[in-house]
Amino acid sequence: MNLILETKEEVEPEFKVFTENRVKFSLKRLVWMVRKIKIRYSAVSPDKASCNQNCLISLETFDHRQIEVSMTARDRRTALEMCLKRTYKLIQKALHKSQQYGRFSKNVYI
Repeated sequence: MNLILETKEEVEPEFKVFTENRVKFSLKRLVWMVRKIKIRYSAVSPDKASCNQNCLISLETFDHRQIEVSMTARDRRTALEMCLKRTYKLIQKALHKSQQYGRFSKNVYI
């Protein structure tokens, strides 16, 4: 799994390690299915809402499916948690769909 972290402002090293560990832990059963994952943090203008941190997760599975999930929350950690929860459900759905049609077994190399 190739993890890419993108932000406009500088990220603390502890938060970068936290993000990597959290992604590996959250996707622990299906991490073998993910080829590349990109996490992008950004700040939303704080004028109108109390939720001002945005997290966008885009990933590519081994059967070349693109999955993108975006969430906005009060802080980065909460946004990441919500995104990972939704991403896990979408990866599970892609796995079941691929197994159902028998397309997945010839494309996966562990």
